[in-house]
Amino acid sequence: MIKKLLFSSLLMTGLATSAQTVLFSEDFETEAGRNSWGNTDRVGDSQKWEFDNSSVDAFTGYYATSWSWFFEAFTPDNTLTSPVIALPNNSGKQLNLKFDVGAFDDVVFQEHYAVYVIPANSTFTGTETAVFEETLDAGYMDEAKHVTVDLSGFAGQDVQVVFRHYDCTDLLVLIIDNIQVLETETLAVSDFNKANLQVYPNPSSDFIKVNGVDHIDKIRLYDVSGKMVLETQSAEADIRRLPAGQYILNVHSGSEIISKKIIKK
Repeated sequence: MIKKLLFSSLLMTGLATSAQTVLFSEDFETEAGRNSWGNTDRVGDSQKWEFDNSSVDAFTGYYATSWSWFFEAFTPDNTLTSPVIALPNNSGKQLNLKFDVGAFDDVVFQEHYAVYVIPANSTFTGTETAVFEETLDAGYMDEAKHVTVDLSGFAGQDVQVVFRHYDCTDLLVLIIDNIQVLETETLAVSDFNKANLQVYPNPSSDFIKVNGVDHIDKIRLYDVSGKMVLETQSAEADIRRLPAGQYILNVHSGSEIISKKIIKK
């Protein structure tokens, strides 16, 4: 832990290439690709996202990292903003954001991060509602965590994706790689469970149920401020005590996370 070990994730490959159209892809392997991202230190501590190609366990090649410790503790608020991505408006097709994430440690891994989608060429303010948010629940050094986020609500828009590392301190490092935005028509075998995830009823005033995933380790619910407000190891959650509003539901299944928005009435 005394040097900056920077790692990059294995490429995710679909089992049926005809099933999807790649709208955007970034593995940080080229200098032009790395330089196309906006990189902002929001707290003025001179720490930003970095890129390296050290190889450790699940991460090989270039990838992006943001540090919360390096010889001293940091409390980062670092954003990495993609180039403009044009999302088509094709009725009946699914739009998904996929990326790999991990941390270099099996003990101090609790890095917190969020993902936002903002209008093209706008300025991120920090008041936007995340499309995905979590505190890592493991280091994911043997295999990266694979996250899938539904972006279908942004169909027909030109957008930018913002990765934000914040709300944590004195841990080590967050790793992001293999970012893709996909338009799915015919399902690949590897995407079957993700596309068939159902959360019902939505909106709901009392209970929500998750269906369409073979194995659920846990489900977590985050409010719009990024605070985790509920965790359960079952496929059903009691939301009666939660205030009305919008929440992000993360369904954990092995090394996969599937994210959906829900509304509490």
